[in-house]
Amino acid sequence: MTAAPDPTVDELVALYETQWIDPVQEDQTLTKFGLYPQRSRDHGKGELQGSYQVYLPPHYASEPDTRFPVIYWLHGGMAHSRQGTAAVERIDRAIRSGAMPPHIVVLPQALPIGWYVDSKDGARPVEQTVANDLVQHMDATYRTVPGPWARTIEGFSMGGYGALHIAFKYPKVFAHVSAIAPAVLRDMSQEPEERIANTFFGDHAYYQAVAPWTLLLANSPEIRNHLKVRLLAGTEDTRLVAAVRELARDLTGLGVTHEHYEVEGADHEYPDIIDGVGDKYYAFWRD
Repeated sequence: MTAAPDPTVDELVALYETQWIDPVQEDQTLTKFGLYPQRSRDHGKGELQGSYQVYLPPHYASEPDTRFPVIYWLHGGMAHSRQGTAAVERIDRAIRSGAMPPHIVVLPQALPIGWYVDSKDGARPVEQTVANDLVQHMDATYRTVPGPWARTIEGFSMGGYGALHIAFKYPKVFAHVSAIAPAVLRDMSQEPEERIANTFFGDHAYYQAVAPWTLLLANSPEIRNHLKVRLLAGTEDTRLVAAVRELARDLTGLGVTHEHYEVEGADHEYPDIIDGVGDKYYAFWRD
């Protein structure tokens, strides 16, 4: 029997640009699979759905009258919501040991090549599904603390870019933003064409208009007043570490208080960066 050929890049893009629901629709270790209505995609009807994995801390069952803050964790490019299980495992251990307060953690399935921005053609309103639809669903479905001061948005790589984009655009929806090795390259041509084509359509002006550094400049007064910002990177992540430093300089220049850590010897690997930061990773949520 002849093996099926590997999908072409065009075939993968066609698949990824419709993957609002994780193809693995199963509970994972420590998380449960869920669906939510994406009203931003169908003009408020709520007939179209997206998926997520959700972690509920041990205290959720034992303290039925308690509400909990929420961390929204955004996966990287060419990935899926299950990528966040490495974060959940570490957060669960930290909560059980008392190193950080109990949180709900949500791992949304966004488009693997969607960049967490609304695509230029309007066909894929990714940022709206996260910042509006998913947040509203979580507040209506789980015992969350339904206020921006109790919401964090965090992400890795493309998800780190997305966390910054969404937090800087909606600084009154989230109070904490944490970006791990965010893909904040200033020149669109530095990204592989297949990862950006269906979002930016080759329009460098649009890429700049929705970029975190542009939104930071536009909304810096609100960001200074409403957001706690953190940037993390590995020193061996030669493709991104300089770009993350540049964004940190922008934050400093605009008077935005922030944390910026570089993990010596770490490359573009989420677990290595988090483990390298150590307790400071969890201290972000203790203040």
